[in-house]
Amino acid sequence: MFDSFFIENGLGNEDLLAFQRELTPLQIKKGALFISYEQIIRHIALVEEGYLRTYHIDEAGNEVTTEFSLPYTFCTSYYSFYTQQPAFEFIEAITDCQLHLLSYNSLQKLYKQSFAMNVFGRTILEKACIERDLRLKKIMHMKAIEKYEWFLHTYPEIYKSAKLIHIASFLGIKAETLSRIRRKFIS
Repeated sequence: MFDSFFIENGLGNEDLLAFQRELTPLQIKKGALFISYEQIIRHIALVEEGYLRTYHIDEAGNEVTTEFSLPYTFCTSYYSFYTQQPAFEFIEAITDCQLHLLSYNSLQKLYKQSFAMNVFGRTILEKACIERDLRLKKIMHMKAIEKYEWFLHTYPEIYKSAKLIHIASFLGIKAETLSRIRRKFIS
């Protein structure tokens, strides 16, 4: 399934098999919510196929996309998962998705069983934090056209699947601005 992904991130065969035994497959359809606001999250998902977006609702009632999840990434409301408190965001499938769920209790069990699993978990979490910080830095400091170029390069498949308004909110620009930029690229 994901053998090379796990091995590249430091897991040996025994730990890999233990990890895989704890996974539960889940298919969700395009448009379905994987996580809802105020839900206490009991699972983290490893995305095998498909794309998801994480968003919250701002004070004006607008959906603000904060993250896109791709195959071979982990996806959850991290705050809720690790604190076992209600989530303050939604995660929606923007395509049909094949996920593999790992429960909070299973993760804790794996951490207790193996030092390598602890290192694997920390490494994955560190990479996610670094990628989020770099993404935020880019989005905050780039011009709108640069943001769009970066997005096309970084998320070429999301570009084909996500709605324009979701991409615009992710990039921190208005949908009308993104539409104008896209027209310039096409012409």
